[in-house]
Amino acid sequence: MEVAPEWWRWATENLLRGVQEGQVSEQLQAAGVSSAQAKELIAAIVRSPIFVAARPFARAARRHELLVRLQQRMAQAALDPTGIPRRSGVSAAELRDVFVAGNTPVILTDVVTRWPAFGRWTPAYLSEHFGDVTVDVTTGRESDPDYDMHAARHTESTPLRDFVARVEAAGAETNDFYMVANNRVLERTRLGSLLNDVVLPDGYCAMQRLIGSSALWLGPAGTVTPLHYDTSNILFGQVYGRKRYRMIAPFETSLFEGARAMYAGRDPERDPMDPVLVKDVVLEPGEALFIPVGWWHHVRALDVSISLGINSFPFPNNFDWYRPSNIV
Repeated sequence: MEVAPEWWRWATENLLRGVQEGQVSEQLQAAGVSSAQAKELIAAIVRSPIFVAARPFARAARRHELLVRLQQRMAQAALDPTGIPRRSGVSAAELRDVFVAGNTPVILTDVVTRWPAFGRWTPAYLSEHFGDVTVDVTTGRESDPDYDMHAARHTESTPLRDFVARVEAAGAETNDFYMVANNRVLERTRLGSLLNDVVLPDGYCAMQRLIGSSALWLGPAGTVTPLHYDTSNILFGQVYGRKRYRMIAPFETSLFEGARAMYAGRDPERDPMDPVLVKDVVLEPGEALFIPVGWWHHVRALDVSISLGINSFPFPNNFDWYRPSNIV
């Protein structure tokens, strides 16, 4: 009898995964393939130039699978696997050598509290001092399930005073309007002068590049940034209000299935995430979260919120080549 194509595929996949030829032959025979046919089929597969070319790539993939499994097991071994450590007194050297080089998130409790912005930046302050500034904001988000991917479609201009009034009048939680990084208000308006209220420890950031490498976020309780990853490290300072972060390490490779661009196809607020390990923390006012490049993160504002994202680190911080979700 002829060997069905699905058995050719099955045998090829298992041989590429490193299963011994004898074991593959036994399974084929158990499925009704004769010993002679199984032997002939396996011989034809391993002689194929395509199989020979694919074998080193399959070997590399198996090694990476082992590395991923090791990282997952070690992450589960932490005393608090779903938490993120809170630290004070982290020097620039430690930030770089431990958390940047280690691709490890950390919450810094004594960085934002030193900013003149902390305690100064409130919705009322922004409205009083910058109310006449026309800013871009995103609106109509709740009408589009892909609102974050389509931010440009939802952009409108408004005086900051009017936007602040809308935020303060929202009352119940809403995700319909938000000032986000893509609005680039610090670069495009005199709101850039707000960065004079940001003072970072020596060596943390290249302050001369702050204006082009920072993003202001302002919105009501209930705004959500869907689960995604970025191609740079980010220091995210929470100046006003609280935000809840759900973070997932890059080695949780199952999230790449169904992802579009840098956005996951799963929602940690709605979908089962097991066995993916999710770190779940609330960032309090005055805290800063270091988000390592490649880490998935989902963000929900628990209050009216003002935040500042910074990625002007004094070392190479552009990893635009890191787009594993685009690999097909």
